[in-house]
Amino acid sequence: MRKDKKIFLILIIMFSSLIFCSYSKNKITKVKGTIQVYGNNPFTYIGIVTTDNKEYAISAEEKVNSELWKTQGKLIELQGYIIKSEDDSKISGMLKDGKIEVIEWKFVK
Repeated sequence: MRKDKKIFLILIIMFSSLIFCSYSKNKITKVKGTIQVYGNNPFTYIGIVTTDNKEYAISAEEKVNSELWKTQGKLIELQGYIIKSEDDSKISGMLKDGKIEVIEWKFVK
């Protein structure tokens, strides 16, 4: 009987740990739009205005970021993770609809 209690206790602990763990998937999103520059010198950053009028700040590696600066005014497609803004407060480097962490990008023909 004592062995059964140990097994039962172990199963309860394992089940409880599964309940309290988060298993949310990161959703990769594609957005199309044009690159725009925001902020004042020397504190400028780029963002994208999508074809459905949403604005996202862009977070990317330095090499990708410098490539995107050169594409201002051209229609591009970004693929990445969207981080939504918590509320209407103005956080540095965040636009009204949030921020997108770029995985890859391309020109749209």
